[in-house]
Amino acid sequence: MKAKDALKPLVKSIVTSPPARWCGRPLLHALQYALSVHHREVVNFSQPERAKIAERIRAIVTSWPTQTMGVDEAYVVRSGVVATSKIRGDIAEVGVFRGGTARVICEAKGDRPLHLFDTFEGLPEPGAADSAFQKGQYACSLESVRAYLSPFPGVRFYKGYFPATGEAVKDRRFSFVHLDVDLYASTLEALEFFYPRMEPGAIVISHDYVEFAGVRNAFDEFFERKPEPVVELSGNQCMVIKLAAAETAVAG
Repeated sequence: MKAKDALKPLVKSIVTSPPARWCGRPLLHALQYALSVHHREVVNFSQPERAKIAERIRAIVTSWPTQTMGVDEAYVVRSGVVATSKIRGDIAEVGVFRGGTARVICEAKGDRPLHLFDTFEGLPEPGAADSAFQKGQYACSLESVRAYLSPFPGVRFYKGYFPATGEAVKDRRFSFVHLDVDLYASTLEALEFFYPRMEPGAIVISHDYVEFAGVRNAFDEFFERKPEPVVELSGNQCMVIKLAAAETAVAG
């Protein structure tokens, strides 16, 4: 076992422990950053073009403002954006934090509009399945994220609690959706909103599926009687590809 892999349980236990929360959000975010960036790396960058893309992503997730998503996870998000370039529809992200994955998306989305949803005041009240998180965690100002993404056209911001903020895009269709909302209820609400608005072939990728029960439970419950499988990815993500006849529940 590699040293960085052996450190994962230790770092995670520190991040989610009550004493760490008393130290304030800056330390908590720093520990989470260390866990996500240094634990996870894409293994094979032997191909020059792949290496070039990975280096650009690494620059995004490790430069200021630092992000909580690892290089390989951000690479997967970019791959999903590129793979859906032939699918009609907009792109959405719920759970923006400092804008790192949004920037990765911006650099790969082409001319598709990107809709960004966040409270920009941190997480809402966690539920029973969300003991690793606390209300107000991952707060970051809308102004700072807007400035960070200012070089890119077609980016629209929606501040407040989702899905209420989704009212503005209820008539849009989507080719790619990225979720990083951490909590059971927030994940389930996002799936309920976006699933019927996703085009056939559209992709939804979520962070936190592997390590946190709330996100996993929300995905597994939502897709239990739907035709799409939930694909567990390496790192801490899952992916679902919308099927052409996906409005029909699985008979059983």
